[in-house]
Amino acid sequence: MTTTTPPAPLSPLEELAYAHRPPQLMVLADLVQSLSGIPAVTQLLVRGSLATGTADRLSDVDLVVAVRDARLPSLMTSLDAVMSTEFGTLLPGWRDTIVGDLGGAGFVYLLPHDGHLLQLDLYLCPDSAVDALRRRIGPRLLWQETPADTAPQDAGARAETAAELARTAAAPADCSTLLVQAMVLHAMLRKRVLRGQEYIAYGLLHQLHATCRDVIRTALVPHSRHHGWYHLPDEVGRTTIGRECLAELTDALSGPPVPTVAQADQTLERIVRLTGRIAPHAVTALSDEITAYRAYQSQEVQT
Repeated sequence: MTTTTPPAPLSPLEELAYAHRPPQLMVLADLVQSLSGIPAVTQLLVRGSLATGTADRLSDVDLVVAVRDARLPSLMTSLDAVMSTEFGTLLPGWRDTIVGDLGGAGFVYLLPHDGHLLQLDLYLCPDSAVDALRRRIGPRLLWQETPADTAPQDAGARAETAAELARTAAAPADCSTLLVQAMVLHAMLRKRVLRGQEYIAYGLLHQLHATCRDVIRTALVPHSRHHGWYHLPDEVGRTTIGRECLAELTDALSGPPVPTVAQADQTLERIVRLTGRIAPHAVTALSDEITAYRAYQSQEVQT
């Protein structure tokens, strides 16, 4: 990671403002330095609270990465490796199903920083769609390739990239992916509970319960043609272990609609426990990440 030093000279007031700047700005500076060196990247834009100057210590880092259309699928495939190698992200990126469709694909990473986990939202946008995205959400431009580096976009490449984005969005999640999803949603939920944002916390808790449901269905009825909550008892309740899983899910749904931090933690632990029982390979594959995630969340409570 790079070290950002204050520009000089600064007035006393400017020095005070610099000393109390959001710590996420240092992470953002590192992201810009690293991602701008990737030839496929054409623009980097920031959105959310960092763009509006309203960030606090719990705020996300929301970065839009514009990518040449023909190169976007390959960057999407290698993104986990880039983020892990360059920034030490804790988990594989979760394909963000909360962000609206802006013509690309969003990924959420949990990034260790100063003893805490920062939520890093990366939105990969085809270069051909970035102007429409800028008009729609108004992000602030951080970096742009020089005009000499630009090249015309091929219509065929745009179509192929759009098709690949659609295929990726429609691909079913396996139990390992759902376990990553559960940890990311749990991190989001804890933040909203700590901020007292009850409506958002309610929605995230519902998504955690839906993740628990999806783990059960994916592990026990992998070839189900049904989605959501339909036919769940008929499909899963045919076996003893299925009925026990449904009892766990029912117990989870009987809890408060807006949890405390401790209750949010219990919800995640229920998902990890159930996954370990019905899809142990998923927990084994992520055992180090689960342990590290628990350690960071425990430290967050203590501080």
